[in-house]
Amino acid sequence: MLLTSSSSVDAHDAQNNDEVISFQSYNFSDRYIRHRNFLGYLEPISDELGRKDATYKLVPGLANSKCSSFESVNFPGHFLRHENFRLKLGRRINQALFMEDATFCTKTRLFGDNTSSRSFESLNFPGHYIRHKNFELWIDPSDGSDLFRKDATFSITTPLYP
Repeated sequence: MLLTSSSSVDAHDAQNNDEVISFQSYNFSDRYIRHRNFLGYLEPISDELGRKDATYKLVPGLANSKCSSFESVNFPGHFLRHENFRLKLGRRINQALFMEDATFCTKTRLFGDNTSSRSFESLNFPGHYIRHKNFELWIDPSDGSDLFRKDATFSITTPLYP
């Protein structure tokens, strides 16, 4: 695993290999981060399209190489990014806002003791983490609750595709 378990993970060295990964929910272990119709969801994965949609290339952050960006394997050049706080898949454009919206700083998991779990903080909205609510993916500030910390914790897994 390329990511370490420090409290603020510097994934730059790890990302030079463009590792391919999937993200499993901490509190719904049968669900994974995926894009569907270019929006981010947390869903069970059962078919090939779902496996492709739930697999990402971990690359150095587009706006900060000490952080991470997540490139879709089935839509090369498209990255998970937030827009109006909703996670979506967008085609890379070389504009500062897009690159910041698509950059997340990897943090030690907010909940649990699984050493492969992480949380992902927005670069341009510090204190806002990728989390699921109603199985949609958003960036939100922590409210300090266990539910938020569970919703914002994901296990880094081997890729679901191929």
